[in-house]
Amino acid sequence: MLLLVAALGYQLTANKQLPIETNILALLPKNDQDPAAQQAFDHIATSMSNKVIFLVGSPNSATMITAAEQFSLQLAKLGLFANIDAKMSNSQQQAWVQLYYPKRFQLLTPAQQQRLTHNPHQQTEQVLQALYNPFSGVTGAELKHDPFLLFRDFLTQLSAQSGHFSLNHGFLSTQYHQRHYALITAELAGSSYSVKLQHQLPALNALQKQIINQYSTATKKVDILHTGVIFYAAHGTQSAEQEISTIGLGSLLGILVLLVVVYRSPLPLALALLSISCGLIAAFVGTVAIFGKVHLFSLVFGASLIGVSIDYAFHYLTDRLAAGKDWNPHQGLKHIFVAISLGLITSLIGYLGMLVAPFPGLQQLSLFSAIGLIAAYATVVCWYPSLASKPCSPRPLPCRQLLNAWLQLWHLASVRWSVPLILAIASLVGLYHTHYDDDIRQLQALPQQLKQQEATIKAITGVSSGQQMLLVKAKTAQDLLTKLAAVDQQLDKLVINHKLDSYQSIGHYLPSIATQKHNFELVKHLYQQQGSELDKKIKLSQPPQFTATFQPLTIADYLASPVSKPLRFTWLGKINQSPSEQNYGAVILLSGVNQLSAIKQLAVQDSQLSYLNKADEVSQLFGQYRQRVTELLIAATMVILALLVWRYKLKKGLQMIMPSVIGGCAGIAITSISGTPLNLFNLLALILILGIGIDYSLFFAELKSTDNDHHRRSTLLAITLSALTTVLSFGLLALSATQAIHSFGITVLTGIIIAWLLAPLAMTPSSPAPTKAGVK
Repeated sequence: MLLLVAALGYQLTANKQLPIETNILALLPKNDQDPAAQQAFDHIATSMSNKVIFLVGSPNSATMITAAEQFSLQLAKLGLFANIDAKMSNSQQQAWVQLYYPKRFQLLTPAQQQRLTHNPHQQTEQVLQALYNPFSGVTGAELKHDPFLLFRDFLTQLSAQSGHFSLNHGFLSTQYHQRHYALITAELAGSSYSVKLQHQLPALNALQKQIINQYSTATKKVDILHTGVIFYAAHGTQSAEQEISTIGLGSLLGILVLLVVVYRSPLPLALALLSISCGLIAAFVGTVAIFGKVHLFSLVFGASLIGVSIDYAFHYLTDRLAAGKDWNPHQGLKHIFVAISLGLITSLIGYLGMLVAPFPGLQQLSLFSAIGLIAAYATVVCWYPSLASKPCSPRPLPCRQLLNAWLQLWHLASVRWSVPLILAIASLVGLYHTHYDDDIRQLQALPQQLKQQEATIKAITGVSSGQQMLLVKAKTAQDLLTKLAAVDQQLDKLVINHKLDSYQSIGHYLPSIATQKHNFELVKHLYQQQGSELDKKIKLSQPPQFTATFQPLTIADYLASPVSKPLRFTWLGKINQSPSEQNYGAVILLSGVNQLSAIKQLAVQDSQLSYLNKADEVSQLFGQYRQRVTELLIAATMVILALLVWRYKLKKGLQMIMPSVIGGCAGIAITSISGTPLNLFNLLALILILGIGIDYSLFFAELKSTDNDHHRRSTLLAITLSALTTVLSFGLLALSATQAIHSFGITVLTGIIIAWLLAPLAMTPSSPAPTKAGVK
């Protein structure tokens, strides 16, 4: 333990940050089927998660601009962001022209391509219409360098694809419900899951309130909307911290009250805290040593370990209380050693079984619980005989009459068969109505206010922050650009048919070199065919001459330009399809998928396309692993039953395992009847019920028919105390705002109560008192 404490100190101080993981994605399994898809998702998730979007709105455009300017200036002083994009400089505004204008003769919209291929004379007519339109803004300089006005149409299309925004005093702004909004985007100075950055959010909220109060009037209220992963991550961290406090402290306080009421001595309290502390320290150190970090999710469940690790202590301390002046510490340990050792083994079978599920979160929880239980067990075996060597002051066990009545009740044959049968039938009826929901989103409770702001920002900007996307792959970069153009055409049809609201693709802004060459030839042919005709109609100072040379616009040119910044992260470049195969990849972001089957159909028909939606993918995996855990649960039950039959024979073994089985069925039934959807974690709850419930039966089974009533009462008291602490620990999980944890808590709460209720089934009825003749 001294080594573990030293290791804990090193782990907490070696790095500037605590070894605690808050990223919900760290719980999820990797995509083993398609490494390229996993690589793409990791890249996109990292890029998107560090971005924050703000919208500063007001009914008055001038007020909006003033408030946005002040807000962006103050944002830079917070130290929360590494980069803020607010008011565009002149050089940023000219970036589009600087990138595309020199290549203008090889850049055409799809409509221009069709026109120049089939009806080039229509382009001449379009020039005439623009000249006679007083609002077109055509200048002599523009006609001199681009007489067919091709470039302005190309830029107009790019602007339309960039969203709902237009420039207003340097800000990207738009109108929505008679309000003007200015867009401000920012990149965090670290990870969204950094607790240090999350602690700076109150300062950001204070700044928003300050700007709102400063520029709002009675009739023109300013509002500031925000969205970003960091806000959800901070809420998750705060919720987890609160739940850890509720569960851990609640369990601890409950245990302290029980110890004071039952033992009335500071020694049992100190010993119980020793077991708990050793278990938690060993679990934390071991988990960090193996995984590098402990996830908050594991800590929430691990806090419940308090209610399990204390069980071994209760049996030893209750035996000491019952012995009074006749207490022998080594005999006391010997008396419970077999039971607590078998209890540890059966619990480890349940906990370590979760290592089979390839979810890092479940594996971590499994390891955390197993190490903690072993350390708590070792504390009882190694230290208690020395630390609790002195007998306690003699006094009767608390609730003696109630304990006697309960034990006598379970000696009645009618009770021993009727109660289990009634509970089993009721549980089976409840199981008939079970419904499973494997949605991964149950793992995180999302606050309504943040969800509402995100939905409003999506409506205003037309851009979704969801992670539905298409991964496009090809052998070379140019093949990838060609493929992107083909996929964009298919998606355009889905948008027209209202199966998709919109999408963002780098293919809109960068045609392949082959397409550029084709466009170049079309424009050259246009000048040759229609140059003289245009000159006749508009009387140019000199006839249009095509003197340009082809200079390709490359992906390197595009990525180096500020123009690419909003979508730069969607270009993946080289991706590893397999150890022996490399491809180029890019991602198309989808917004407002109204018909998912149409998107999936595109991916199914094309081996170079993959539909990515991590939430749906993991939800599907949850369903698959739920089936695996079901098989694991059955296997663990069979292994434990075989172990019990080996030691206690068939009839006794079945009596010992029946309370846990019926308790598990009842837990699932009650959870389902309460209207809470079932998921993988309810099956994990069954593993815990099995492991913990067997402990109760084991201690009753270890009672001999010759044991006196005093010994039986002490066993029942210890088991009752254990059940109460477990109910306190796991039952408090039912208070969680996260549905998956809430559901888990209800199942364990119900199952443990039933397992405790039926545990006396494993008890051998006491022998009748000897007669006088028998004595003789």
